[in-house]
Amino acid sequence: MSLPDASQLARTYGNSRKKQFGQHFLVDPQILGKICDLGGVKEGAQVVEVGPGCGTLTTSMLARGAEVMALEIDRDAAEFLREELSVDGFELIEGDALRFDWSQIQEGTIAVANLPYNVAVDLTFGMLESERFSSLTLMYQREVADRLVARAGDSSYGSLSVMVELWADTRKVMGLPPGAFVPPPKVHSAVVTFKPVQGSRIADKSLHEPFKKLVKTVFEVRRKTMLNGLKRFGVPPETGREALEKAGLDEKIRPERVSFDEFLALTVYLLDEGVISK
Repeated sequence: MSLPDASQLARTYGNSRKKQFGQHFLVDPQILGKICDLGGVKEGAQVVEVGPGCGTLTTSMLARGAEVMALEIDRDAAEFLREELSVDGFELIEGDALRFDWSQIQEGTIAVANLPYNVAVDLTFGMLESERFSSLTLMYQREVADRLVARAGDSSYGSLSVMVELWADTRKVMGLPPGAFVPPPKVHSAVVTFKPVQGSRIADKSLHEPFKKLVKTVFEVRRKTMLNGLKRFGVPPETGREALEKAGLDEKIRPERVSFDEFLALTVYLLDEGVISK
């Protein structure tokens, strides 16, 4: 069976799209090809795609000789894909990707997807934390993409930026206007590549939870100083000053200017002092 082109798939799929799943489809072959290039999609590649929808990106990857496992929650879309993409190298799993056990997939698999925007962040962390992927090339609402790639001092830097740095190096590699999609969304989009760090940036995984809790807590009061943020975290002011000094930070510094390594240094110090526990 030959592969249909993207425009043909989108036309055939018609009005059966379920808006509640946040799906908007790409049909421009040049854009689809560039995403495949950025994702390293080539013959023999093992690819996971979440939210294939009507299969426009899927067909582009299959046409390159990749083997694609797609997860689709929308029953109508899944039925459509079974009918239109009954080809070798394509496996469809119908169900909620948020509940999928990523340990099932082969280590070294790549992920390439136009994620449903309403669950994109949760899906991303589920894949990263599985430690099964060699790379991920994923599409987001532009503002979310900016937060994923931000570094300390950037206007978009926040707890999400720090959390993703725990697992991967990130880079925004492509921007897309609403007109690139059918139907056009109300937001701009961007593609982010993730290069996972083997074992995460904190080898001792017992540190992960206190690290995450610290970061989340201080960013809840991001406009206040780190000293205030630490107080919110249950750290006495004097201990907070000592912790900041040990990390080489001024007590008046705000969370958006504190780097990943500095947050880690604070976590380790507070654990060593018995102020917080694992």
